[in-house]
Amino acid sequence: MIKATIQNSPYCTEIRFPCSETELSKKLGEIGMNTEHLAPIGMVIEIEPAELSILQDCEVSLDALNYLGKRLDGMDSREYKQYLAVLSCSEISEGWGLKNMINLTYNLARYTLIEDTDDLERIGHIHMLNVRGGLSEAEYSNSEWLAEQGMKLLESGSGIDTEYGKIYVNEEVPFEEIFNATTFPAYYCEPNSVAAVVIGYSDLTELVELPCEDIAIKKALCRLGADSIKDCKVEVDSTRDISDEWSEKISEVEKTKDLFGLNSLLKSGGIRMKQEQPVSIFNKEVTRQLRGNDFAVSKGDDSLNVRTADNFSVKIFENGSLRVPENCPSDSYSQIDKIMKEAYDFCSAYAKAAPLKADGLSEKYRCLAEFNGTVLAAKYNEDYGFEFVTWDRTFDGKGVTQGNYYSDYSAAKENFATRSGLINKDMLFSAEELEQIRKCVDFTARHNGDLRFEDCQYLQKLNEKISESLPEQQQDEAPEMSM
Repeated sequence: MIKATIQNSPYCTEIRFPCSETELSKKLGEIGMNTEHLAPIGMVIEIEPAELSILQDCEVSLDALNYLGKRLDGMDSREYKQYLAVLSCSEISEGWGLKNMINLTYNLARYTLIEDTDDLERIGHIHMLNVRGGLSEAEYSNSEWLAEQGMKLLESGSGIDTEYGKIYVNEEVPFEEIFNATTFPAYYCEPNSVAAVVIGYSDLTELVELPCEDIAIKKALCRLGADSIKDCKVEVDSTRDISDEWSEKISEVEKTKDLFGLNSLLKSGGIRMKQEQPVSIFNKEVTRQLRGNDFAVSKGDDSLNVRTADNFSVKIFENGSLRVPENCPSDSYSQIDKIMKEAYDFCSAYAKAAPLKADGLSEKYRCLAEFNGTVLAAKYNEDYGFEFVTWDRTFDGKGVTQGNYYSDYSAAKENFATRSGLINKDMLFSAEELEQIRKCVDFTARHNGDLRFEDCQYLQKLNEKISESLPEQQQDEAPEMSM
């Protein structure tokens, strides 16, 4: 939240951002401004948090300040500290002003904040996620490699002390201009919205979430520079789980462009939701995968109940946690745990992802990640589950091409990492290469009589690690090592 004292001489008022259009209009009236102003500007006299103090004694767009408030409200505690640490560091300057304060919310990966310098593995994990945008399963579980990366970061000596911890600038990650100081980047932040609509005009776009106050639509048109909604392209971006009848009514706006009429209709109420209470995608997907692996799954009051082969009942909760009964052997629920964790991983990513914007794309995908002109997207189907795709952006950045399609999330992530350049493909081993390495490790452990006991233990762990990285069929065929 941002708390600011705004002046329109000689009047002042305190405004807390983010706020509704109604609340902002009320505050404008208190300082003698037009309550229907489509681009209100005010002088900042005081502001909190103090890291935004560079805006003091400056005239700023109150709508942009409100947008920044929404972006900050959407951060978790770690991201918020990371954001404030960057702004508090005098050695870092991106030409801070309201424009780049908003852009910073989209560029946090450029800056690694380390609060605890004792845990090298966690330092490496945080830093590599920033630099690469994601980690493969093998990297995520490679404690030694993560600790090594953490040590490299600390030993670089480039950390800058702040009250929030040490901040490191990742020079290889560019500071990108997402906000152009004119139109606001699409940001989904209204939990009670029924539909999201994109308004396009002269290569610019604005997103409005409906129902909303009419002035929000008017402001969007003003920022686009459009005189009328009739001059714009209108596209329904997403809708809630509503009835087909209402979905068709909302889709009609793409032809009629009667956005104000649709907004009025949605505000009037009476929207018919689908009659059945929707089951979360996570519950559907983890149920589908578990049953595909011959587990019996039933729905409890607040969990999924999964029966193991030796007749133990394991509970899976919506937050991705397990409840395992006492005395249940670990090998009885380890497969359940693995399936659940991966499903929770990509279902959570899908739930937070925005729709993929690409010209000519007939089906609705969501963009899970994008880097260096490569896109990782996902589509969900009630019958078949998830489909993951990596694409390259077209030259103009408006479309996608050369799709690689996957049903396996790990394979899709690995392809995205190598295709986008996040990871050098030559540094990775294929499944066939890993299989050969595993055979060599096993042969050495079995037939080299000069090995010490500690060497045998190390080779056994190495063999297990390689097996975990192989497809399940090859895992099952892994030889048992003896020492």
